[in-house]
Amino acid sequence: MPFHYVFSEVAICLASGWGASRLFRDQQAIGAFGVALFAVAAIIGIVRIATGADELLAPAHRFASQAGGTFALALIVSQIAKHRGWTPSLLAILACAGGGALTALAGGALGGLVFLALLAFGVLLVATHPDSKRRAFSAIGFASMGPNILFVRQSSILDPAVSWHAYHLITALWLIAVVASLRPTPGHSANLASSSG
Repeated sequence: MPFHYVFSEVAICLASGWGASRLFRDQQAIGAFGVALFAVAAIIGIVRIATGADELLAPAHRFASQAGGTFALALIVSQIAKHRGWTPSLLAILACAGGGALTALAGGALGGLVFLALLAFGVLLVATHPDSKRRAFSAIGFASMGPNILFVRQSSILDPAVSWHAYHLITALWLIAVVASLRPTPGHSANLASSSG
């Protein structure tokens, strides 16, 4: 793989690291862990490309990207659901995320459908949030991963390098949009402060 493929992986690392730290500071550990998992896949990709160990690390990169990505999205959607007042147990969240990851690991169309279904559920939760003034922007940003997966990743129309960089850069921007959608509104922040005081 060409070395320049590293640069868009680095963009995901930066967006993921920034986003996870912001969410941890906002006491949203589930969402922070989900966002951080995208950096894990990107780091494996960086090592894979930089060292030339393409064949050796390709399975690990694929596992982290597909199964890990689905697991991460389930955690992110669970954090959004908590914003809506839903209180699933951590065990239920992990079971759902693990089931989605196993489905993605099996490969085929079903894994992609599970990811897109989680994405659609997240968009619905964000778009119908009654306390968010930026819900339209957040929903559009959150939904952007759908076309990215369907039309940009491994596109038959785009040059492979363009497809690679576009997919990874859109993913980095998507992570920023995810963090924006999870950032508490001033009213929500005040509620957190009063409940912890």
